[in-house]
Amino acid sequence: MGIEEEIKLTAASLAVLDAVAVDPVVLAAAQGNPVRERTFLATYHDTPDHRLLRHRLAFRLRQEGSGELRANLKGTGGGMVDGLSRREEWEERLSAPIQQWGELPPGAMRERILAIVDPETPLQPLLVTDFQRRILVLQLAESRAEMALDQGEVRADGKRHPLSEVELERLEGSLAPIQAFAEDLARRHGLIPSRHSKFGLGLSLLGMNEDI
Repeated sequence: MGIEEEIKLTAASLAVLDAVAVDPVVLAAAQGNPVRERTFLATYHDTPDHRLLRHRLAFRLRQEGSGELRANLKGTGGGMVDGLSRREEWEERLSAPIQQWGELPPGAMRERILAIVDPETPLQPLLVTDFQRRILVLQLAESRAEMALDQGEVRADGKRHPLSEVELERLEGSLAPIQAFAEDLARRHGLIPSRHSKFGLGLSLLGMNEDI
C-alpha cells in the first residue's frame, strides 16, 4: 500500500490543456523529459450492495493503451480540499479480467477487499472513465511531480460528464513546491481546484453524493 498525493485542477476546455502543455514554465520544469501519451479506459466496480463504497473504497479495472490490465483500489483519505487529495492506494497487474472478488491475485489489495467482501461475490460495474492522457515528469525545486493532462468523459447510468483536467502527483520530495507550481499554473490558465475525483464525478451522475 502507498499514499497517493495529488493536486487536481479543472480546465475550461481542451484548448486550455493545449496551452498548459506548451507553457514555457512547464517545459522548463520538464527539463527535456518527453511527453508521453496514453489512452485509459477504466470501469469502477463494487458489490451489488455497494459494500466497498460503504467502507469508502473505490476499485477500478483499467485497460491501458498497451493492452495491459491493472486493478487499482483507493481508500479513505481526507477528502479533496482545494484540489488536493491524499488517499491510500493499492495496485496490481492482472493477466485477465475477473468476475468475482476472490479471483484477485494474492496480495495486500485482495486481503483488504476480502476482509469485507465474500470471495464469491460478483463484481458489479458502477461507472466508466474514458480519456486521453498526456504525461510530463517535472522537476520542481527538490521535488518531482508527474503532470497529467486528461481529456475525455465519465459515463454512468446513460449519462456523461466531460473531463478536462490537470493532475500533479507527487513522486519525490515535499509537496510545497508542487502546490506553489499548481497555484501559479491555475492563476495563469484559469484552472479551478477540482471538488471531486473522477470516481466522485461518476457517483454524482448516479445521484450519490459520496466521494473517495
